[in-house]
Amino acid sequence: MNQKINIKEIARKAYTSYHQDGILDISISSIILAFAIMMFTDMPWLGGISSVLAMSFYAGAKKTFTVPRIGYVKFPQQRVKRINIGLFVLGLLSFAVAMMAFVQTTGEGAPSWLMFLIENYMLTIGAIGTCLFLLAGYSFRTNRMYTYALLTAVLFVFGHFIYFPLQYYLTVLGITILAYGLAMLVRFIRKYPKATETADA
Repeated sequence: MNQKINIKEIARKAYTSYHQDGILDISISSIILAFAIMMFTDMPWLGGISSVLAMSFYAGAKKTFTVPRIGYVKFPQQRVKRINIGLFVLGLLSFAVAMMAFVQTTGEGAPSWLMFLIENYMLTIGAIGTCLFLLAGYSFRTNRMYTYALLTAVLFVFGHFIYFPLQYYLTVLGITILAYGLAMLVRFIRKYPKATETADA
């Protein structure tokens, strides 16, 4: 019994360490900042490719920084299901945002509840962003995602009453998460040197 508990505890610690490198944070912030830049520069194609680039960065950075230091962590089946559910809900929310943007551009025949969401877009985007961070915290078991969810909610509720263009709020959110992610990555590299570096020492 104790052996089973120890194995679960070791697996939990390994999984936790696997997400303490800040790479997930940097990936998320890159998507947020890409949308902000898209709005500043009026280049809609940035929003379309930002998610693909972020996923590529995440996979490459894990191989470069994380795996050589703590090894590859295989997700338990239950956690894989949780992540898959999270990705499915993420897809639904992304589709909902896309449909809202489409209806906003057409403007005709939209139901009143949808027009209400569009008219209060800061609260709508804040609610969606908050849900996404809560989902990420649940899927990846990273408590700091709940902090990002709270930050998103406060920031966009503030933005609903104090008007600034949406891209400024996205920039503040993206830079905050990016700065914390970079700090975590530096700390992770210092805490877990590569096996070759340890051997040389």
